[in-house]
Amino acid sequence: MLGICWAAFLFDLIVTGGNQPSGPLVSLGQIVPVLIQQGQWWRLITSGFIHYGILHIAFNSYALFQVGLLVEYVYGSARYFAIYMVALVAGGFAAYYTTIGSNDATAGASGAIMGVFGAMAVLGFKLPHARSVLLRSALMPIVLTLGNGFVNPGISNAGHIGGLIGGVAVAWILTPARLKQLVPQDSTPQLGPPDN
Repeated sequence: MLGICWAAFLFDLIVTGGNQPSGPLVSLGQIVPVLIQQGQWWRLITSGFIHYGILHIAFNSYALFQVGLLVEYVYGSARYFAIYMVALVAGGFAAYYTTIGSNDATAGASGAIMGVFGAMAVLGFKLPHARSVLLRSALMPIVLTLGNGFVNPGISNAGHIGGLIGGVAVAWILTPARLKQLVPQDSTPQLGPPDN
């Protein structure tokens, strides 16, 4: 996922001679409500792979790298891909739906990343022995991201919330590939007579 985001970013950066936010991939891929209404539905997906500048992609890359390593390891690559893509589309749809009638454009992987943080929170319930650590690690970035979105009107909090809901829903349904490996075996001594 990071490779696709950076490839798109660098392509626009090179093509535009350093003015990446006005590059062709940003123009073709970002969410623009009126264009989606005209049938360019792919923007709900492509918008999650393009960014508005180096700080935007750098921050998202750091966040995704941190949370993605654990979630992909525990769920497995195929299930992680499902979580990521459902969160990406859910975040894109929420960003689109809440900007219908405006000229606002939206892009970035943060909706999908919020979904991955949501999946980490779900793991806290599927791995009870690590619940407090997982919930703390997931909830702090979620709260900070949503708080920043409420303070800064240029950030699509709808996209963040949509992605979070999508990621939590899929992560809750799917069984992590390494769940049995990570749940400690019950070492509590048995009471009563031994089995024959």
